[in-house]
Amino acid sequence: MRLAYSISGYKDPDQFAWLFGAIADARDSFIIHIDANSPAAIHDGFRAITDPHAQAHGNVHYIEPEPIVWMGQGLVRAEFRAIAKLFQAAPNFDYLISLSAQDYPLTTRQARVDLLHAQPSANHIAMRPLDALPFHIRRRRFLYSFEWRGKLIKTPLPRLIPDNIEIAWKGSWWRVLSRPFCAWLMTTAMREPYMRFLRHVQAPDELVMQNLIKASPYAGTVTGDNQHLVVWPGNSGSPHTLTLRDWPLLTASPKLFARKFDHRIDAEVLARLAARIGAPVPAGRQAGGHAVAPAGNTGPDAASDSRQDNADDKNNEPMTRVHA
Repeated sequence: MRLAYSISGYKDPDQFAWLFGAIADARDSFIIHIDANSPAAIHDGFRAITDPHAQAHGNVHYIEPEPIVWMGQGLVRAEFRAIAKLFQAAPNFDYLISLSAQDYPLTTRQARVDLLHAQPSANHIAMRPLDALPFHIRRRRFLYSFEWRGKLIKTPLPRLIPDNIEIAWKGSWWRVLSRPFCAWLMTTAMREPYMRFLRHVQAPDELVMQNLIKASPYAGTVTGDNQHLVVWPGNSGSPHTLTLRDWPLLTASPKLFARKFDHRIDAEVLARLAARIGAPVPAGRQAGGHAVAPAGNTGPDAASDSRQDNADDKNNEPMTRVHA
């Protein structure tokens, strides 16, 4: 089985080094997008990490940077270009796994392949009916928003959903897609009306794949599980940064990946996960100015900031939610 990865990032190449070291494989393909708003040093740092593997195997490809606006459409535009690039560079893939640079695998490559083999042609997308969600979430699709000077401007102006599309589902941006569905996404005439409407909707990344697949011939292939472990604390607009305090949760989870991690907060949890799945620890990588310590001590609580945190299924419910 050939896996492909679409990875988005905007900061901290050292964190990306943990992820790429754990998933790099000559059999697979990697399409990487770095936020156009990130400094040149960030772009150079990501490439420095992937260049040795790319030169040896020719399976790492970067797409043109897209400016990412929080809760805007940039991630969606970048992802469709990433899928197009994948069909151009490595069209024989079997599954496309979407990741952020702050993800880390909870399983070996073989375990990922075994899970995907067990559900052939499945699309691992998380989704819930919009009508079952809180009012402030449901109404987003009916209110006009637009990007302006690097921000999403939300307005109270109402808008109608066109008759030729349906916006009825919501879920996480992170997912595992089958090659047949990806091929359909690249060729269907239905994509354009969805993209045109979602250009002016808050958080379109939480709507686009869910509603497109429900409108496609692949609606029956959705598992409802995006294979990502994410913890949302209370009313936070950002997921919890996972540390060794979350070790029981991480080891008990059947998911393929977890997010998010930050080596500056707790590199030890990454080192322990790397040992668990047989992945390398990035050479010379440090956490918080200190060398990575042997796994075993509890890391500090997480603080978080991410331009891509809207790319999770969040409803700001007053409770801790675990996508486990």
